[in-house]
Amino acid sequence: MVKIACKNEVLAGIIPYVVEIVPIRYIGRLLDHVDKPPLRITQDEIAAYLDTEDDVSDATRLNIIGALRVFFRDFLDGDVADAFEMASKSANPTVPSKADLQTFYDALENPKYKAAFLFAATSGLRSSELCQLTMDDIDEDKRMIVPDKDSKTKQTWVTFYNDEAAEAFESFKPERKDGDERVFQTSKQPLNRKFRHVSEDTGVKVTVQKLRRWFATEMSRCGVDAKYIDAFCGRTKSSVLEEYYLDYSPERLREIYDEADITVLE
Repeated sequence: MVKIACKNEVLAGIIPYVVEIVPIRYIGRLLDHVDKPPLRITQDEIAAYLDTEDDVSDATRLNIIGALRVFFRDFLDGDVADAFEMASKSANPTVPSKADLQTFYDALENPKYKAAFLFAATSGLRSSELCQLTMDDIDEDKRMIVPDKDSKTKQTWVTFYNDEAAEAFESFKPERKDGDERVFQTSKQPLNRKFRHVSEDTGVKVTVQKLRRWFATEMSRCGVDAKYIDAFCGRTKSSVLEEYYLDYSPERLREIYDEADITVLE
């Protein structure tokens, strides 16, 4: 019999019943995120939790939603998670159009979120990387980003942001507070919440994950080779970067990025 350690008493109680059925780690993450009795959890709180998992693959997101639906429906006799759709795994993920992004951007009133939006759309950063960026991680003269992230599963190299993002960042700078070296001085939860509210107001669904997809799609449309798109998005293994350094040097990547000349607002 496999023993599973679990800090959450509610989850520990159902492990013997669900371990063979659903990925229980996602239920545990939800309970830790909300920190309240499961029967009192609302749809909005589930949505807020799902936003914290916005940089997972579509297949993983399906697994998360499936786990939550089984948990609430079969073990709590509730329907609070049924509103979250289980889209077909074969469905292609949607990518916002440039017009959609412009509509969304215009509805962002806070300079901080405007800058974060354009950084995400023109760099391909993950939401965690975006929120963890410090001022030491960006070279404003070169518009270069070097995320300082230690991960066993996600690679990081260098990427860049465009002139639009640089201009938006200049507008935000006067509002930055002392004592916090994070570029945008926010975490994933408030950023995701803001994007969700603007999505509801505009009817244009935008998340950092969708901006990451848009970046990759737009770079491909501009003729950038997939291997370089993977490098910008942090999907290239360190061993490959080291072996083919001349192909992936910051100078070479800067040339490729500038040649693509991607824009969001034009």
